Amino acid sequence: MPALRFFPHEVADGRSARWRGWWTERDGYRTDLSKMLTAWDYASDTTVGVSVDLSEDVLLASTGLDSVEELEILAVADCLLAQQRFIGIKSLRGHQPGATVDVSVRLPPGQVAGTVRLSAHLVLATNKPAQKYRVAFLRGSRILSSDSVTLRLEGDAGRFPTEPVKFSELGLGNAPWTVLTMYSELSDSFLGGVRLLINMEHAVGRLALDPKTSSRVSGLLHADVVRLLIADLASRPEEDTDDPSFEEGSVGQVLGSMCQGALGTNLPTAVRLCRDDPVSFERDLHDRLDPLSAVVEP
Repeated sequence: MPALRFFPHEVADGRSARWRGWWTERDGYRTDLSKMLTAWDYASDTTVGVSVDLSEDVLLASTGLDSVEELEILAVADCLLAQQRFIGIKSLRGHQPGATVDVSVRLPPGQVAGTVRLSAHLVLATNKPAQKYRVAFLRGSRILSSDSVTLRLEGDAGRFPTEPVKFSELGLGNAPWTVLTMYSELSDSFLGGVRLLINMEHAVGRLALDPKTSSRVSGLLHADVVRLLIADLASRPEEDTDDPSFEEGSVGQVLGSMCQGALGTNLPTAVRLCRDDPVSFERDLHDRLDPLSAVVEP
């Protein structure tokens, strides 16, 4: 049974706003958001947003407010698995009647996992004197909300819990990044058994951490992570990589998905190639991912 909410103030008529739907923005380009965010991993820095058309007259008549400019729109992203909430705010101060309003929220790298619930809310922007009966006057008073949307973050890229650290403090040398594998079996949780560490003290590591420059080294990072994880698994001859029944989110399932996306083959084949013919494995990795392409881009 859907929950009923009672407010101490008037809320907006549903006709006051038309939520156009959610979108994602990368490198200045927007695309409509599907139920699954593709090409996502734990190193991704993602922006999602929603557009809304307001019917200003209906909004003011139904709420008793004096001006649309008293309001702001919040884009809210809730991640239950990571116990995180992220909020983007768009003030309506200076709003032009009839203009579409865009509000976005950033999903920082390494801080969301699994699914994110997206919602947008029209709220009072500041406190104001209480003058009219049942007219909102407290900052944050909810005037109108969109329907919530559940976004899956298990896209077609590798999924990596990422931590920026100082390698000098961990005795890890001067590498730009590395992976730590703490799993015992391929059935273990990938989220709990693998970490991508990025060196804050290395110039290339800092490029990877900066959303403005990460695209310059993302190909190298992707290839290195595939190489390191498969090489680590190849050094464990006791692991049964032929099991096709790995659960969603397990090490075996994630590595299998990664091999299909990066190498176009299954996990057992990739592990055997890395173990028996590492030169061919390396060549295939470059052929499929072209990690050095950014080096020669104009």
